[in-house]
Amino acid sequence: METLKLSVETLEWAASQVGSSLGELAQKISSKKAEVIERGELTAPQALKFSQVAGIPFGYLFLDRPPEPRKQPLADFRTSAVSTPLSRDFFDVFNDIQFKQAWYRDYLQGEHAAPLAFVGRYAKSKASAATIAGNMRQALQVSDTQIQAQRTSQDLFNLIARQAEAAGVLIFRNGIVGNNTRRVLSVSEFRGFVVADKFAPVIFINGTDAPAATVFTLAHELAHLWIGESVISDVAAASDHRQERFCNQIAAEFLLPEKTFIAAWNELNDEEMERIDRLRKHFKLSRFVVARRALDLRLISLDTHDEIYRLTLAAAKKKKIEGGGGDFYATLPIRNSRKLTALVSSLAANGRLGLRDAGNLLNTNPNNVLTFHAKQ
Repeated sequence: METLKLSVETLEWAASQVGSSLGELAQKISSKKAEVIERGELTAPQALKFSQVAGIPFGYLFLDRPPEPRKQPLADFRTSAVSTPLSRDFFDVFNDIQFKQAWYRDYLQGEHAAPLAFVGRYAKSKASAATIAGNMRQALQVSDTQIQAQRTSQDLFNLIARQAEAAGVLIFRNGIVGNNTRRVLSVSEFRGFVVADKFAPVIFINGTDAPAATVFTLAHELAHLWIGESVISDVAAASDHRQERFCNQIAAEFLLPEKTFIAAWNELNDEEMERIDRLRKHFKLSRFVVARRALDLRLISLDTHDEIYRLTLAAAKKKKIEGGGGDFYATLPIRNSRKLTALVSSLAANGRLGLRDAGNLLNTNPNNVLTFHAKQ
């Protein structure tokens, strides 16, 4: 069979679109001919399979060089030194969220909804992190008592997300692209993004991160809304971007006010890790959130914070493996925003929205939309 000679550079690019190396993808195409494929020598059937596995148009493989990178739809505030380049997974997720947001915005305008006053409230302000965090708490009606009453990080995330959605923000959290379990999102690529629209602001949280960390990411993205910024974030503790550091400060103050934390910290004489564990129990917050607050106030080292994050992520992955799969109908509104899912399913059930359109908006079979609505 005739062998095609393809550009190795283009093949490497194609493999990167699904987070793989050329060697890894070559093994999937043919373990016996992997080395030959890595040299750019493929049969036509192998090239066709390569394009299918990489998820790119077949004709792209015949380019001498990779196509120009897609233009980033949002400002990129990720830490350049450690962040993975944005892949097709990110762009597909963003396109999906943008599609949902556009529909929701049109719906709101049809209902003559008013713009949200808190989006961009501090866009041209020199207000402190404490002032902005205080306004966020007030607007979302979230208090210290409520935060500390939550039993788990998941409960705390749900509280803040519920209050944010009640205020008009669509919150999406997903660890995969749409409903495709084979396309798992990478935390090293991005932890979240936010679109600061006056009518239909949206926040997307990478669900592969640990629940304790997603709580901080959610608060961080809300801070961007109050400043009026649409960005891609990684919420790095040692971010080299000024606005990311500022939003980290706002998020930390929102979750655990400085005065309260400092007073409790100074009452202890233990080592760093012991203090964090004792304060975790005292405030009824996760070890990660307490460590993040301590780092923000320069009470612990970055190494200590990073070690706690690694332990938190490892524990979350172990728990997820032991816990197994979840209920599809419980997951559906988390992936698609509880507020949006409830609205779409209600309109579909009442005949005000076509079932096919409803299914497209929620990335599922139209019949599942009605089943979900019936379960509510």
